[in-house]
Amino acid sequence: MTNATQTAAAPRGAEQFTGRSLVRDGEILARGVPIGELVDGAGFIDMLFFQLQARFPTDAERTMMNAYLVSLCEHGVTSPSTHGARVAASVRAPFAASAISFIAGALGPYHFGALERAMEELIELDRSGETPERFVERHAAAGERIWGYGHRFHKSEPGPDSEAPHHECVDPRVRALVQLADELGWDGRHLASVREIGRLLYQRKRVPINIDGVAAGLLLDMGFDPAAAMLFVIVGRLPNIARLHREEQDETPNRFTALATRDDPGFDRTVDREQHAGAGVVVRGRETRLR
Repeated sequence: MTNATQTAAAPRGAEQFTGRSLVRDGEILARGVPIGELVDGAGFIDMLFFQLQARFPTDAERTMMNAYLVSLCEHGVTSPSTHGARVAASVRAPFAASAISFIAGALGPYHFGALERAMEELIELDRSGETPERFVERHAAAGERIWGYGHRFHKSEPGPDSEAPHHECVDPRVRALVQLADELGWDGRHLASVREIGRLLYQRKRVPINIDGVAAGLLLDMGFDPAAAMLFVIVGRLPNIARLHREEQDETPNRFTALATRDDPGFDRTVDREQHAGAGVVVRGRETRLR
């Protein structure tokens, strides 16, 4: 092994890769490791850590990261970021256009952009030495949102047979990830703060932890920076967007004619021609009129 070259066979979570990344005729080095070694010995989760932290994950980190990315792979057509993606697919724009539409919508703080804000708040809490109780009281007194809590769909309290704390089992993704963390013996302080804040918020207002809250704690415990938060959202959700894009090719082109809002009676999602027809609206070419 030369000064410029390291091996990919290091103990997981231990070695820091300090070599250079470079390309020359017949050779590619990533942080000093020949790309062929990484192809042979590393998985995609390993490479997320390798590229962003110059290390490989521990077994627990690899398991948790994989579970988190899987949890992002499906939320039906209810997410705001799917609307633009499906419209782009409907007008027969290529998949890249649907992907860009998804990313643009997801960036908002009232959607997946909340992940970065939640991570920043947890860092602030950790640095300040403030207790979770005081943190919640201060935000409540100021009428400020705490990012990473509450969900517009997942609100129902669990059944009487549930053994999990209610604030951790309303969102099925949170429920699964927290259960896995417990099985792995996860002892990160940031996830512990998320869970304690969730307990306090649920006592006050029945507001549960959402996927961004639990992810914020996990990603910080694994050493990731808030600025990289959207990377994981994009990697996790894009397979779902790709599926929606493909399914849309079997539908009538340009079928979306309006975007319903919460103020529209009976609608809480994107509306298409068939739904319009059922509601008493006739669509003829570019003209839309009421019956």
